[in-house]
Amino acid sequence: MAKQTGVFKFKGKLGNTVSYILNGEKVTRTIGVLDREKMRTAPQYAETRKNQSEFSVATKAGQMFRQAMKHMTHGYTNYQYPMDVMSLMINTLRADDTQPKGYKQLNNGLKNPESQMAFRRLNIYSKKSCRHFKGSLMETTSDPMVYKLNRHLLWGKANDGDKKTVRLGYLHIDFEGGRANYEPALSITCTRNEAAQHSEHTLPTSTEEMTPWTFLIVQVWRESDVYAPAGMMFMSVLDVIENKAGTDCIDLSPADQSICRVSLFKSGHHTPEEPVSKAVFYHDYGEIG
Repeated sequence: MAKQTGVFKFKGKLGNTVSYILNGEKVTRTIGVLDREKMRTAPQYAETRKNQSEFSVATKAGQMFRQAMKHMTHGYTNYQYPMDVMSLMINTLRADDTQPKGYKQLNNGLKNPESQMAFRRLNIYSKKSCRHFKGSLMETTSDPMVYKLNRHLLWGKANDGDKKTVRLGYLHIDFEGGRANYEPALSITCTRNEAAQHSEHTLPTSTEEMTPWTFLIVQVWRESDVYAPAGMMFMSVLDVIENKAGTDCIDLSPADQSICRVSLFKSGHHTPEEPVSKAVFYHDYGEIG
């Protein structure tokens, strides 16, 4: 960049030269030419290539995450949602401490507890009156397959309908394999002035092909009445589940094997153990009162 001198001065673009005003003075700079071959091979661009690789991986993963649930989020999420997902993917990728930069994997980075917590904090969609649902509407129990629903929290306002449905679903993802699909799990109907303050619900087994990770998604929908149409009020990641192959459980302690089997139950793959016969997946995907 240099100041313009001489009789002839201009503002704008002339060939590979651009002139503009900076701090009250006309300055000129030459447009650099990008050498694509150097970008691909030159040692001085090695760090740039690694950054580009991370950005590309995070972009594709973010698109996969969002597209798998687009049939539910379309018309509800705002411009901030894609950016939040993209930021999550980049940070999760960088959390992989098993591979060097440029070769990191999201499936590895998601093993970091902080990465899992970041996804649980992700605001997919929420009306202002429903923000308190996050972290309080659904709670874990001593049984990792059972969740407690605090039904009374659904009725904080007098004018938000008399019937709501809480839906749970599985978002199965293999980031490196490029696979993602959403599977409905439970649908729980709640009505205003019902006697039950709480209820416990067992997650059904998945029928989908096993993926490295499953996101447990919770939604709250207001059912239509004479005053207002049906619509989603809240959507969030309730839990992040790592699915393991059956052979991974062999060398674990009995307690860890139990946890491992639970993970397999959630992905629809069971080890041939006696606990499988327990009636813990008796709920259908239909509506539960």
